[in-house]
Amino acid sequence: MNTIEKSERIGFYKQLFKKVLLTASIVIALSLSYILWVGVDSASQFLPFIIVGLALVKTIFIVRLTFIQLSKIIGESHQLTHVLTLFGVLIILIVLSFSADYHALYTLNPENFKSSTALNGSFSLQFFEFLYFSLITFSSVGFGDIVPLNIAGKLLVMMEVFLSFLVLVFGIANINRIHVNK
Repeated sequence: MNTIEKSERIGFYKQLFKKVLLTASIVIALSLSYILWVGVDSASQFLPFIIVGLALVKTIFIVRLTFIQLSKIIGESHQLTHVLTLFGVLIILIVLSFSADYHALYTLNPENFKSSTALNGSFSLQFFEFLYFSLITFSSVGFGDIVPLNIAGKLLVMMEVFLSFLVLVFGIANINRIHVNK
């Protein structure tokens, strides 16, 4: 690899980091905030809709990142590895953040979800189950072993499915710009 290619690669990752940092920070802050305030008033009827509202804000930031910022990056770099990195970052961001949303709803009221698996384990095991659920939802497989039972949970699932289609459409729309180095 020559110096110019190495410089371009480093420049791409630096630019990607700058573009993703704000959105990732907001998404992570929103997801971590659930842990801090979810136990405050778990009987409140409004908390599930606050979670949905925050997830909507997060979804808007991810859509903005996808269409505006990442379009610019893809416009400047057409390498397959860069495009795959972009999609990897998007998928990880979406799946992890929605895992936190689902887990927060479950923590508010375990009856928000029906599950054929035991969700009554430790925080880590519960988060793993919702990470699994989020990945299955993102991929549109939907095994049905975890099912949201209320409107808030169903709205979250709809937002995640919307984002998964958006990422897929965004990828297909930009496929003609990809160059494979041989």
